[in-house]
Amino acid sequence: MPRPMKVKIFMEATASALEEQINAWLGRLGSASIIKTETVVTAVAERPNEGTHPRIVVTVWYEPPAAN
Repeated sequence: MPRPMKVKIFMEATASALEEQINAWLGRLGSASIIKTETVVTAVAERPNEGTHPRIVVTVWYEPPAAN
């Protein structure tokens, strides 16, 4: 039976901060299978009625490592 797929979303203002966050997550994850990734650059408001700020959003679909 296939394992359930999971989704992880990362969002940061700079590519270097995003890279650091994703690399740390991958280091903790172990041997998961990455199925698909998607990257979007968007503008996000931190609070209602406030101006927007650019953000890089990376979505990762993956199958976690099998439980031993």
